[in-house]
Amino acid sequence: MTARAFALVAALAWALALPAHAVDIELKSAWMRPAAKGDDARAYVDIVSDAPLRLVGATTSAARRVQLVRVENTDGTDPGRVVKSFPITPGTPTRLAYKGSHLRLVELREDAVPGRPVPMTLQFTDAKGKRYSTKTDLTVRGLFVEPPPPPAQK
Repeated sequence: MTARAFALVAALAWALALPAHAVDIELKSAWMRPAAKGDDARAYVDIVSDAPLRLVGATTSAARRVQLVRVENTDGTDPGRVVKSFPITPGTPTRLAYKGSHLRLVELREDAVPGRPVPMTLQFTDAKGKRYSTKTDLTVRGLFVEPPPPPAQK
């Protein structure tokens, strides 16, 4: 076998060993309102994928845990319910949005204030159970109002 033929066979074998398609997951417009340490807060993000997936979890160092909350009625009367996953349809943005389904950050470990990004990792699975994770930073938008000082002791 010539060197050129060997190189061609080696390149073909290498290409076949690669996954047929890597999943492309894009997180857009990740944000949250300011919140005080110890409070729960809502986070929002648009998720775009080129393959069918399920959002199965999220983590952040900024809170004790993160819950996936599905809101069915966005008129403000539905508090939502915690779910185990959200379907992600390929090519169509899945929107976790203000007054809708969202991520609940439970018991913030520090104040979430504008100018200090909040790191977040979202976890996904595909139909075969393969796991994927994607990181983003939540932008904190809005005014942070300090709580009033405790009343003076007399």
